Amino acid sequence: MPLIPSSGARPRGPRRARLARAERPLLLAGLALVTAHLLDLALSGPATSWLGVAAILALPAAWALAQPHVTRPTRVALGVSIGAVALGFGVVSHGLHVVNSGPDWRDLTGVGYAAGGALLVAAAVAAVVAPRRAPRRRAPAWRAAHGAAWAAGAVVFAFAALVPFTAGNLITHAPRWAIHDAALGIAHQDVGVPAPGGRRLSAWYVPSRNGAAVLLSHGSGGSRGRVAAHVRMLARHGYGVLALDNPGNGGSDGHANGLGDNAQPAIRAGLDWLARRPDVDPHRIAGFGLSLGGEVLLEAAARDRRLAAVVSDGATRPMDADAVLHPGAVEHAQGWLMGQTVRTVSGMEPSPSLVGLMPRIAPRPVLLVAGGGFPAEIPASRRYRDAGGRSVALWTLPDTGHTAGLRTHPAAYERRTVGFLDRALPAA
Repeated sequence: MPLIPSSGARPRGPRRARLARAERPLLLAGLALVTAHLLDLALSGPATSWLGVAAILALPAAWALAQPHVTRPTRVALGVSIGAVALGFGVVSHGLHVVNSGPDWRDLTGVGYAAGGALLVAAAVAAVVAPRRAPRRRAPAWRAAHGAAWAAGAVVFAFAALVPFTAGNLITHAPRWAIHDAALGIAHQDVGVPAPGGRRLSAWYVPSRNGAAVLLSHGSGGSRGRVAAHVRMLARHGYGVLALDNPGNGGSDGHANGLGDNAQPAIRAGLDWLARRPDVDPHRIAGFGLSLGGEVLLEAAARDRRLAAVVSDGATRPMDADAVLHPGAVEHAQGWLMGQTVRTVSGMEPSPSLVGLMPRIAPRPVLLVAGGGFPAEIPASRRYRDAGGRSVALWTLPDTGHTAGLRTHPAAYERRTVGFLDRALPAA
């Protein structure tokens, strides 16, 4: 016999009643799994923010305590939005890694993250069938004011919480798509480069035929599979090429960071590996990076003189983009919130501006390539050139998208970049 609804509630059968009662257990289980993963990331970083850890613990606790007292639309909106983000990024990062590379204990909380997101979405579904509370006041004006306040609160939540949370996940949860060796299309070796902490970095290596080598670094959220055309271009001219997956990207161990905050130990490990190769002159090693890869190689060159030259295509660090674009107060505030979210979740210190690092590279040569895909890219590259001095050359491609030079101007791109390397790494 169907249950008799209370005033203001829609009729519910036994199944709907059971689903409604499951809302809180589903919410608590989902919050526990999501929190466990975020804590895992924050605590495994080299510079854990303890204030951030406190926030990771406090926010889910506040959500759990508030849940019995907030309206059904609020419970549904929170569960769907946060749950979908956790589910999506947990699947594309850790779930795909398990499928493509097999089970790994480092993916344990990441798979739990996806499960926690699914449970939060399920809690939101349960909230849909929960009984609707009768309004305290029925006057149309009061209900209109309540609706307007809810909408304003939703905007604030999206600006101050949902967008930074999503951006933080985008930066710390790189997609782990399978990398197919056949996609490179030339003879190469699949190698594992030892990295600090007992981890290994996945890479392709094409042996050198001219005694020189290039460490090739991909962009944010990518892998060596995204730079296959550049590997082939460099190999055609006899260069040894080590195309390295950043930590937590592709097949490499570790946690991803799309701002490159954890990239320097990996770059040093790659240079160590190349310098020991019998086919490579350790004084003839260059870096070639795309987007984020260009940024981390410029930083590496400022710190490690084993990089005899650098080609950096599309480098623009966030603070350097802000310096040339001058964002408004609202954009600046949201950018700050995103940065704090990444700092909290990753447990890593932010990478510095490249402007102050460029003078340390001289007199070693640098070629900056800047396209017109992003409004800040060419102006920021001009600042890098001016800071670096006479040893830095800039090639601008206003008609070309971000890091699309090889695709849109293949002959000119190959002539410029390889010609630069031939001059920077001459045979003895």
